[in-house]
Amino acid sequence: MSAAGRAAPHPSGAPGSTPVPWEPLFHEKSRLYWPIRPLAEAFAGCAGWPPVEDYNRALGEGFPVRFAEQKPRPRRRGRRGPVDPSALYDARIHVEGCVPTRPRNWHDFLNMLVWGAFPRAKAELHARQHRAIAARLRPGAEALPPARTRELDGLALLDEGGLLLLHNNAREAPLLGDASDLERCAGEVRDAVQRGEAAALVFGHALYESLLQRGPMVYAMVQSIPCDGPLPAAPAALVALADTRLGDVLWSPDSFARPERSPRLPLDERVLCP
Repeated sequence: MSAAGRAAPHPSGAPGSTPVPWEPLFHEKSRLYWPIRPLAEAFAGCAGWPPVEDYNRALGEGFPVRFAEQKPRPRRRGRRGPVDPSALYDARIHVEGCVPTRPRNWHDFLNMLVWGAFPRAKAELHARQHRAIAARLRPGAEALPPARTRELDGLALLDEGGLLLLHNNAREAPLLGDASDLERCAGEVRDAVQRGEAAALVFGHALYESLLQRGPMVYAMVQSIPCDGPLPAAPAALVALADTRLGDVLWSPDSFARPERSPRLPLDERVLCP
């Protein structure tokens, strides 16, 4: 989750909402959970919320980051001191390899599962957010800048609401045409997915969270990723390919700098699943 923006809706804990209780088989609610399903199944036997320490055990030795329980923030009294850049969320991930995590929280639990599926892309994402935030922080500043840059907006949208669309580079990309024509875009993607020429993988953990409860249609920000040759048939190979290719995209400083130009697609099994 981006330090620059925990602004995405949190169905499991937003003020005024009904918290979603622990469901060990939540991943059976939607076929769209398939990229994170293998790791989610490690928690299928838990009768209640697993402790954060169990996240690290499930990820295994040698995983590039560890998850640590985030302590409640103390109430501020009096004047604020200077912002400590090393204490910011993305800095702790990039510099320390530590992901602050709220216990018994769907948003953070799903974030961990996305890390398990896309470790390289998540590491690149938070490294880039760390650099972008640090570059804007004046020495001695007592607060972060009040508004994010368009780059930070785009990276936060990817982190929370990104959808990866892999497609065979030898064929016409399924998202050509007017990206504002959502019905046409959805139809093109549905047909390409059904033909096996494209694969849609949910990346944003807020999107996964939205699948826990029925509600209004949610739309994802789409990152189209061309791939050489036919797409692999095995789900694990597709996820690994998406992780590698998204990591490559994130290396480009111009990527995600104009999120308003990114196409959108509905988070709909009928469109995104074969």
